[in-house]
Amino acid sequence: MGQQLEFVRLNTSLKGLISRALSQFNRYVRDDVDNFHWVVIEDPETIARTLEVLSTDLPEDDIAEIVTRLPYLILLFQRGDDTPSIPVEATLAYLSILNHAGMVTILRQCSDSHRLAGMFSLDRQTWNPSIFMLAGVPNLDAQEGQPQQGGCSFF
Repeated sequence: MGQQLEFVRLNTSLKGLISRALSQFNRYVRDDVDNFHWVVIEDPETIARTLEVLSTDLPEDDIAEIVTRLPYLILLFQRGDDTPSIPVEATLAYLSILNHAGMVTILRQCSDSHRLAGMFSLDRQTWNPSIFMLAGVPNLDAQEGQPQQGGCSFF
């Protein structure tokens, strides 16, 4: 069994990064911009409460274990009562900005249709969650930082 990856927060402004990603998303959805609403969560307590609702969408044990170590949760809500149709090109444009900043994301579709909107002050009759992403930056040097090697001192 391999060693677990550690994930850390971005070394830049999350709000600035999301603004850039959102501008790319909006560029592809054009006239339908008002039909989508993104929710970005950094607060660990809010992430934990939200993951309780999303737990049915993360059935795999290995993914459920990784999820608790990712510092960001991003939800996409869509206006309407119909089954959500995820805008593929726009979502890929959004993800390309996040991935270019070094973020690793786990993307899943939401099955909840009545609890999540209310948690974020969105009208439950209007907004339905369609997808969610868990994200973070892998700290690839975390394992190397532990042992002290000869020939080098850190102060």
